[in-house]
Amino acid sequence: MEEFIDITKPALTVSDALTTRHSIREFDNRPIPDNILQDIIQNSLRAPSWKNAQPWKIHVVSGEKRNLLASKLSNAAKSGSPNPSTAWLDSYPSDAKKRMFDLGMKIYGVAGIERKDKNARDEFMLRNFTFFSAPTAIFISSTFDLNFFVGIDLGCFVQSVLLIAREHGLGTCAQAALGAFPDVVSSELGLPSEEKILLGISLGYPKADSKLNQFHTPREPMEKLVNFYN
Repeated sequence: MEEFIDITKPALTVSDALTTRHSIREFDNRPIPDNILQDIIQNSLRAPSWKNAQPWKIHVVSGEKRNLLASKLSNAAKSGSPNPSTAWLDSYPSDAKKRMFDLGMKIYGVAGIERKDKNARDEFMLRNFTFFSAPTAIFISSTFDLNFFVGIDLGCFVQSVLLIAREHGLGTCAQAALGAFPDVVSSELGLPSEEKILLGISLGYPKADSKLNQFHTPREPMEKLVNFYN
């Protein structure tokens, strides 16, 4: 049975942020105050990293630049194939594949999209590149050689953004899709060639009346994944 929760109120504790956070795919057009954006990024920069390497560079895009990037990324997605800086995984264990498939079907169901309606599914996918109408997008890049530990560091930073955003009553969607066309982003932001665009986060205020926003993604029970030893 699907679980639905209210994600429009600020989270009061770290635990609250963790247990109520999920990806938001319908935002309203309210701009985020500059002081809140600065607070989210400034505090997220305290994320841990291997030997304090801090392998990230952060690009916060709003306003006209956000609109221009949304248009260019949408056009790239309609006319070309993804060319990410690091290859996306295409092999998962069978249990993970089942979870991923089940989640996709549940999201399409809540969004009112029939499984056989490819056009509707394609249109839904394209919304990634307009940041699901969020007023701000955060792009994360790195000049580091990419490896397992750099990936962990970047994950710590991304998680920090997601949780602090919840503290402010904001919604987020972390998206590999925003790293699908790194040349488009790098060109528009004037980044050097050695700086690799890896992923992005859509950030804004969730649409309050959206059933899709209220859908809470399921998790496996703790006893299936965790062992305690004494």
